[in-house]
Formats: sequence, structure tokens, C-alpha cells
Amino acid sequence: MRLGAAGLIALLVLALGSTSTRSGWTTAAVTNSADRVATGALAFTHAYGARTCSSVARVAGTVVCTGTIAPSDSITNNGTLAGTKLQSELSAASCAPVKLADAATASDPMLPRYDTSFQQADPWGGSNAITLANSRSYAADVVQVPVALQTSLTIGVWFKVPSGYASGGGLISLDSSSTDATSAAGSPMLWMDNAGKIRYRVTGAAGGSGFGVSAASYNDGAWHFAMLSFGTLTGTLYVDNTSVSGTAVVTLASSGGYWHLGWVDATGVVNAPTTPYLNGSLAGAFVRSVTTSAAQEANLFAATSSADFKSRLTALGSVNHLWLLDDTGTTTYTGTLPVLGSTSPCSMLDIAWTVANPAGTVTTSTKLSTFANGSWHAVPAPDAGQTQSSTITTSRDATYNAYVNGLRLYAPLAHRVQTLPTPSSWSQTFSWADASMVFVP
Repeated sequence: MRLGAAGLIALLVLALGSTSTRSGWTTAAVTNSADRVATGALAFTHAYGARTCSSVARVAGTVVCTGTIAPSDSITNNGTLAGTKLQSELSAASCAPVKLADAATASDPMLPRYDTSFQQADPWGGSNAITLANSRSYAADVVQVPVALQTSLTIGVWFKVPSGYASGGGLISLDSSSTDATSAAGSPMLWMDNAGKIRYRVTGAAGGSGFGVSAASYNDGAWHFAMLSFGTLTGTLYVDNTSVSGTAVVTLASSGGYWHLGWVDATGVVNAPTTPYLNGSLAGAFVRSVTTSAAQEANLFAATSSADFKSRLTALGSVNHLWLLDDTGTTTYTGTLPVLGSTSPCSMLDIAWTVANPAGTVTTSTKLSTFANGSWHAVPAPDAGQTQSSTITTSRDATYNAYVNGLRLYAPLAHRVQTLPTPSSWSQTFSWADASMVFVP
């Protein structure tokens, strides 16, 4: 059936009602609150110390932050979503002590302690050095040198101290302690005295000591190469391309010990430095089980980069240890440790983590090794425009051992915020994983 114009009009009147009824309708509006996932903005800022780390509104993904948020952090909700519509979680991925890799013997890295800076300017214009910056920073290896009598040995390291530096300190030495405990003087040992001169000392198997000293001082703010080559009769000290022969010792006496960088046991040593800790920079430390000639020393001194130095040294052969010190400060050691054995040093430090406004607990006082297992810990999120405080405190566990003193326990942290319900594509993660993200007992 087909309707004419009159019929169509009648049908519309029947469906819509009278004109007066239509004019009485109120105007409709569809709104979507800013406090909705569909239109809201997800954005946060962390402020800790002099640093800030912010996410971009509505952009999901990971924000890489630098520095450490311990002990305190302020978390601001810069978005438009209420805290009740968000899930906030914090986590630590793992925990282990930072290492300085041994390119010759991978199982025997050095462990740096206290205030150690990585990827610093090196002798060749690169960034393959470490800086020991406070009064107790040093590094020691983890495998004890066995008791033995040695007839030849070479040790060497690049070093730099501030101009006018007058406190001295250890360069490279073999000491009985696996840490910085004193007992008997190290042997062999290379150190800087208070006048900036480089000295060495070697204990002989039949008693007595061999020793030598550079003619010049090297506390001038520049890089220098120190090397001690010890044979059956005497030791020869090289600093850059200058050599000094020391007093005779027939055979090197060794009662076992640990290699150290930046510290020396100077007990009873004449011309001992004011402090056994070197406040300066180091690169390219090594140990060879044979003597090294003047020509070979000159060849090493002529290296043009860290990689070239490694290549030249490796070509000589008989390299027992080579700590290039080119590490990032984020690689860790999980093997057996002196004194501790297989016990993790992270189990000897406890962590407590709370937030306020709104309040929540990330973890109560628990072992850092237990907390740093990758699990996410949920806490209430701050409302839009509000700032939440975060506080991390650490303390020594009842099982604490002095060997742990100053170890840099690397535990990368993360903060994840996502909209509810989870899992959600609206998710932002803040990650702290650079070399400063450590806990130092």
C-alpha cells in the first residue's frame, strides 16, 4: 500500500504527538566526565632530591628515570583520574652486588665499594674508568690467591689524582684481607705517597723487603701508567716511560691474599700514605705471572684506547687478571663470596617502604633479597592533583656480616600505574635501573 502526502503527515502526527508536546521536550546533552578512562589523562611525576621524572599524559609505556628514589620520593598525580580508578604498584626486580669484570678470569671480578663512579673519562679520551670519590672507596677481588712462592710477577694500573693531591693511597696490591681490614703489609704493593711519588714494596721469602720509588711526583691531575715488574733478583718500577730499579729480593713470598684497587694495607710500611684509600680515578688494572720488559711496557703505554690497551696486553700472554674498569655499574656478581660463601649479601640488609596521602605499605622490614624478587606490591594511588610521599628505610639485618660493608647492592626499582580494571592498556611504568640505583650497607 502506498501513502499519499496526507497519509504520511497523519502517520507522523500519530508517531510524534502534537506540536505542543514536541515543543515541551527538554534539550538532551551527552557528557563524559574527565574522571573517566575514556577521556581522562593518566600522567605522573616523581620528585626525589634534586631530580624529577615525569610521564606524558595519555601515553602508555615505560619512563626511564635516573638516580635513586631512596630514601624519599614525592609522587604527584598530574592526570584527571581519581586514585580509586587507578592501581599503583612498586617492585624491585633483583638484588646482587655490583662487579668490575675480569676480562682474563671471568670468575674473579672485583667488587667496588662505597662511592664509586662508573664510565668516567679514561686516559684515551673514552669513558672506561672508575672514580673512587670518598675516604673509604676501594675494590677487591673475590678469589683468594693461593699460598705459593713466585719468582716473577707484573702488576699495573692507570691512575689519576687531583692536582696537588697530598693524601696518597693504594693503587694495586695483594693484601691478606678480603676487605680493608689491616694485619700485615700488602705484598706486592704499589701506592702513592703524600708527595705524589709512586712507590712499591715486595716481601721476600727469606725475610726482608724489596722497594723502590719514582723520582718524580704524579699528583698533577693527569693520567699516568704505573707498572711493577718483579723478577728473581729485583723489581723494576715503571711510571709512564720512566723506570726505577729497586732493592733486591730473591723470591717473592706469598701467603695468599686478595687483589685490591684503591686501597693498600700499609701496616708498618715506611713512607705510608696518610690514608690507604686513593681518592682518584683508575683504569686498565692487570696482573701477569711473568716479568714485563721495558719495550713491552712502552708498547702498553702507547695504547690509544681501552680496547687497544686490552689487545696489546693480551698479545703479551700470561695475563692472569685484567680489570679494564669499563663497567656500567649495573652488572652484578652472584657467585661465591669470601666469608659469606653462597649467602647473598642482600639477605643482610632489611628494607621498609611506606607511602602517605593516601597511606599504604609496600613492604614492612624484610630482607632486601626477599623483597627484590620481581613481585608487584600494590598501594593506594593519589587523587588527581594530589602528591603522595614515599619513604624507603634500610637497616642491617640480625645476620649482618662486616664483609658486606660498603658493597653496592644493585636493586633496580619500578613503579607501575594502570587504570582499573586490570590488566589495562592504560599503563605507565617508571623504571630506575642506572648505576646509582644501589643500596650501600
